[in-house]
Amino acid sequence: MGSNVYYLRHLEPLIQRVSGLLEPYDWSGQWLAVDSLDETEQGSPVVADEVGLGTRQQALLPARRVLLVVESWSLERCAQWLSLGVRACCDGRQPERLAAELLALRSRQAASADAYGETDLLQSVINAIPVPIFYKDALHIYRGCNSAFAEYLGLSRDKILGSSVYDVAPRELADRYYEADQKLLATGGTQRYEAPVRYADGSYRDIEFNKAVYFGADGRVGGQVGVMLDVTERNHLTRQLEQYSRTDPLTGAGNRREFDAVAQKALRHHRQKALPLSLMVLDVDHFKQINDRWGHSVGDQALRFLVQQCLAQLRADDRLFRTGGEEFCIVLPGVDAVQARQVAERLCGCVEAKELTLGTIRVQMTVSIGVVELAAGDDIGRWFERADQALYQAKRAGRNCVVLASDEG
Repeated sequence: MGSNVYYLRHLEPLIQRVSGLLEPYDWSGQWLAVDSLDETEQGSPVVADEVGLGTRQQALLPARRVLLVVESWSLERCAQWLSLGVRACCDGRQPERLAAELLALRSRQAASADAYGETDLLQSVINAIPVPIFYKDALHIYRGCNSAFAEYLGLSRDKILGSSVYDVAPRELADRYYEADQKLLATGGTQRYEAPVRYADGSYRDIEFNKAVYFGADGRVGGQVGVMLDVTERNHLTRQLEQYSRTDPLTGAGNRREFDAVAQKALRHHRQKALPLSLMVLDVDHFKQINDRWGHSVGDQALRFLVQQCLAQLRADDRLFRTGGEEFCIVLPGVDAVQARQVAERLCGCVEAKELTLGTIRVQMTVSIGVVELAAGDDIGRWFERADQALYQAKRAGRNCVVLASDEG
């Protein structure tokens, strides 16, 4: 036997006895000691015992040619291990049986050396399909794939066939795939889900897996076949569209739809944690005069400038939204009325002190702000209404000022 044979290191005494028994039979393979199955190559012969096989190692059994040594052999125990993917189960007290199994394995390898060659019509057909296709047996071992699948993973077909997902994918992804495979084979039928896959260049892509169970001639589950659809660009566009649907295209601030979603979430958090929650509604004073004097293009740049000034004064947790033409609101989580008023007054002063310069055009703005802290009986509508009323009170008071809702007469 010309190939290497791995064995768990603590089985060294047994391997020495077996090696001596095989000498008269032209045994030329090398014995390689390892500490776990992770150190062995898929498809390779491995001598192991029950002590060295934990739950994690058992997932690798079908991808190796494992000859398992047990201390107390029984037909029942042997059948259990064979169902998990070992090739043979031997009594550790009878090294002659292990030697015989190794000789038998050598014979089977010689007879099936070309078992995975691309010689049939089916392989040619699936290679012509441009999307990745694979199929596995009932023990989750890859038994076939097309060229697109091999190219996607950046592995040769010979490297893939006979391997488990743990041999071809990072551990954190392999765990996810293996769990999905188990569910599919347990329930039968079809399965569809999305999961990341490491592409040949090392990048990660979003993949939609479409899989189904197939059956052997005896009616038993033979394994699963799957098709991979790369949905990375689709998901990216979906996220972009979702972002656009929640963002004001002019200023980049959230829009009214986003305000409603964020406010509802903030309200739930407020009630769960009993933390203060405040809202500011601000409006640019005499904004129509800016448009009438310099045109809507300058007005648009003035609004973008205003948003920049506001964001520079806010915390990362504060959220700014454009809810009307020149009207904005700001959600302040964890901030009470007194603190919110201080923030609003700081904003007022900052906007008044800053000047937008566009060539020879100099635009100076002021804002009026209504402030309110969420009260026990408020819903989103009532909360916003109270802040809006405070805003108009600020305008009636002469603009460029702040009114706290609780200060209204």
